[in-house]
Amino acid sequence: MTVPLREPSARQAPKRVFRADIQGLRAVAVAIVVLEHAGAAWLGGGFVGVDVFFVISGFLISGHLVESLRRDGRIDLPRFYAGRARRILPAALVTVLLTAAASALLLSPLRIVEILHDAAASAVSVPNIVFAVRETDYLAGTAPSPFQHFWSLGVEEQFYLVWPLLLMLAFWAGRRSPRVLMAVVAVVTAASFLASALTTPESPALAFFSPHTRAWEFGVGALIAGAAPLLARVPASAARALGWLGLALIALATVAYGAALDYPGVAAALPVAGAALVIAFGGAPVRGGAGALLSTAPMGFLGAISYSLYLVHWPILVLVRERMGLGEPLPAGLGLLLAAAAVPIAWLLFRWVETPLRGRRDGSRRTLAVALSTTAALVVVLLVGAGAAVHLPLTSARSAAAVPLTAPPTATGFVPENLRPSLADAVADTGEIYADGCQQDLAASAVLSCSFGDTTAERTIALVGDSHAGRWFPALDLAAQELGYRLDTFTKSACRSEETVEAWGASRDASCSRWREGVVEALHDNPPDVIVFANHMTPTPDRDPELLQQRWTEGLEALRDRLPASSTVLTMADSPHFASSPVLCLSSNLERADRCAMPRDEAFNPAILAAQRAVADDRGGAVIDLTDAFCDERMCPAVIGDTLVYSDEHHLTATFSRQLAPLLTERLRPILAELP
Repeated sequence: MTVPLREPSARQAPKRVFRADIQGLRAVAVAIVVLEHAGAAWLGGGFVGVDVFFVISGFLISGHLVESLRRDGRIDLPRFYAGRARRILPAALVTVLLTAAASALLLSPLRIVEILHDAAASAVSVPNIVFAVRETDYLAGTAPSPFQHFWSLGVEEQFYLVWPLLLMLAFWAGRRSPRVLMAVVAVVTAASFLASALTTPESPALAFFSPHTRAWEFGVGALIAGAAPLLARVPASAARALGWLGLALIALATVAYGAALDYPGVAAALPVAGAALVIAFGGAPVRGGAGALLSTAPMGFLGAISYSLYLVHWPILVLVRERMGLGEPLPAGLGLLLAAAAVPIAWLLFRWVETPLRGRRDGSRRTLAVALSTTAALVVVLLVGAGAAVHLPLTSARSAAAVPLTAPPTATGFVPENLRPSLADAVADTGEIYADGCQQDLAASAVLSCSFGDTTAERTIALVGDSHAGRWFPALDLAAQELGYRLDTFTKSACRSEETVEAWGASRDASCSRWREGVVEALHDNPPDVIVFANHMTPTPDRDPELLQQRWTEGLEALRDRLPASSTVLTMADSPHFASSPVLCLSSNLERADRCAMPRDEAFNPAILAAQRAVADDRGGAVIDLTDAFCDERMCPAVIGDTLVYSDEHHLTATFSRQLAPLLTERLRPILAELP
């Protein structure tokens, strides 16, 4: 996100009035973003601060551009882009350089290559495209990039690369009519809003990071700028009420929204409308209006450093969290302390980098030449560094013997050079169900079903669940072959099969509900002999365990009542959940793998496991619990024998899952033997 710049003054342009209320609105926007990132639970929708910034930017920049068109009949593009470069690049490039250097010093060697690539993308204003292609979950991701917040700078810079050209074309085509110009802006704004509303449910990452689904937020600001003469006629009492209503809408979105919401989509209309109302009426000279609050000295200070504060706060939070091996989110106290520490750092960046260089008045072409050459040099340095980081060691110099899987497991205290899979290959070690396209993705709702195991067998096992079911698949596939069962899969990423998913916010979109309904129908159409449920059960130490168990029991019972009566239902107790990625930890502790183990009493959700067992006791079936194969009495190691157990915080590697097959077969055999 770019804090909208103060307009570059054109030659002989009339002096523009400083809006202290807009400076205060910047303060509101950056405060809610920073506090939400810092872990303030009551600000679950703090991400809407970015939308507020987009509206501010659309208002200020578009107002300047339209003024240039009306006055000169054209936009001086070199002057405009040079002004953008002076305003945006110095603080951004310094932040990129320092964050990249700090990441190389503090973070896991396994992360350095990707982080330096992200830094290069941020330097050239395309990180949003990188993150959209990568399908980054900005609201709930683990091990996020320290450059992830640069996505909004990318959106803004890409928008303003095109926006002046569009305005000039519309102005000339409309025979210099301001009304035609504003009509074109309205059409573009409406089209972008429609694209956002249609794209968000099907592809949340694309909608979140794409300029075409965010352009309408800038467009709303532009429309407010164009409607300024009309808005000035609004009676003072109405203007005062509408300004406060705008702040209230922003506050409502901030406290009511959260990570489970489809965003941006239609939901973004609430904070955008709030920002538009504040901008439209906050500057009116009305006693008791919202502008009075926004124009206070503390708000002015925070608004002035808001761009620098946005730049520095996220790397500080991410680097400390990952270096200390802390989970998501940061402990609230630590997060708020780091957020407070970011303020003086932001002031230093504002005072010594942002302000002096922004005030220079070099020629436009010289400014652009320096900006391009500096950016290019930084990108070369970053890419050379990424090439060198590829060769960093990711194992110790020792080998480990392959050991049979036992309960408790045989932990390995170092990262063996013969580790299977390697740390670099861990994320890709997903198994056949992913390689064959049988795991449904985040956005789609169609039921995918593939057959494995003994495909000629008459008896069937149906595997149903989220990505954890996909990671249990390699073990269950081998077990099904051994036991003479066909294995049919019904799995979807980030979509638990339990009906309690809606109550606890694990579903990010309606596709999960539609998929779950489709799976139940498919199971009734061809009832399997056995249904195996496997899902991710995140530890929730902050929730009342008795209430949690009760709600999950009720939800599981409701699900059981809808399944084919002829099917035996089994549930896989979940695998351990680590606070941070053991893969990244191991790459920084090649000789001390024990530092990357997880305490057993923190790795599971005992309340949900108790609910699963209670429902199995009451409704029949069983819970298959292989915890003793993962953990000893105290710890859950990340490396067992010569095998890497996890690919991230909570997903098993396919290699380790296959090693679980004999133990899983042993547990399944007596249960299946009792079937009619």
